[in-house]
Amino acid sequence: MRIRRERLRCLRRERGMTQSQLADNLGCSRAAVSTWETTGRLPRPDRLQLLANILGVPLPDLVEDGESFSLVSLRLTAGMLAQDVARILKVSKSTYCHVERGRQKVPPRWFPILAKTFGVPSELFRSLRAEPPDKNAGRGTE
Repeated sequence: MRIRRERLRCLRRERGMTQSQLADNLGCSRAAVSTWETTGRLPRPDRLQLLANILGVPLPDLVEDGESFSLVSLRLTAGMLAQDVARILKVSKSTYCHVERGRQKVPPRWFPILAKTFGVPSELFRSLRAEPPDKNAGRGTE
């Protein structure tokens, strides 16, 4: 999952903001904003939500076309292991991994917990697309 670099730059300029001004509003460095605009690297989930709020757009508008949020990408962006998320959800690691890998749907009771954990709106989990099953997915990250 990547940020829409040109969209971010365009929205920032439309609002008459420099990279430094946007960085000040986000509580980060100008270099971080520059990195997002040049490489497409995503900010932390909570900062990504704040960025969308500051720019006045829905969060999915900042994510590249064809991409969607997934539990894997949210977890990795947050720097968490599968076992960390499972512990927060109070489920076994294997249960969480089944959901993360798309073998089961995300239970609605998880929405508010995941939203708080990843700092994103709970509505994102209603339309969450599971990662395609990949036998190599998650190796070394769990």
